[in-house]
Amino acid sequence: MPDEMQNENIRIQSSEDTGQQIKIRDHKRRTFSFFKTKKDGSETAAFRNYQHFKIGDTVEISYKNVPYKDGTIKNVLNMRPATGPIEESAPTENYIFKQRTRMGPGREYWEERDAKRQSSILMQVAFKAAVSLEAARVENGEAENKERMFSDTLEFYDWMENEIDGGEAEVLPSRNIAQQESTPDSGF
Repeated sequence: MPDEMQNENIRIQSSEDTGQQIKIRDHKRRTFSFFKTKKDGSETAAFRNYQHFKIGDTVEISYKNVPYKDGTIKNVLNMRPATGPIEESAPTENYIFKQRTRMGPGREYWEERDAKRQSSILMQVAFKAAVSLEAARVENGEAENKERMFSDTLEFYDWMENEIDGGEAEVLPSRNIAQQESTPDSGF
């Protein structure tokens, strides 16, 4: 079947522009690809027609399975509006199991991990800034004050976190919090 032209109705689930090629993933998670231009520099029919569709559209594609390395590539030659319904096949339990084990941790894990990473980076930047401020104060003849440096670190961290969140969260300056904690009759 490598050289045999095939026509099939698919739903475009995603697409990727790699520069020279467009790669499309369909509703069955198969990948189809085509070049944007021919060797002579003119647009390919697949690319010209692809520009009329978007993700979620149902299209009919004409493609060939082309041998490549240890497998085959589904090379799209043409694309047009769907001529019929797409074949909706429910994924098998084996397929679902493979997808879950291949995907690894869920979205919440990665979001939490990214939040921790971002917080760590912010703290490093804030600490570097506070150390630089304290070094400048010491050079100007002021006495070294580690508590002020730590307070500046937390205040700068809060400010950066607020800026990243788009200013939506109300931030109390850490210096005021540190002063309140050190005041004996503050009630804390």
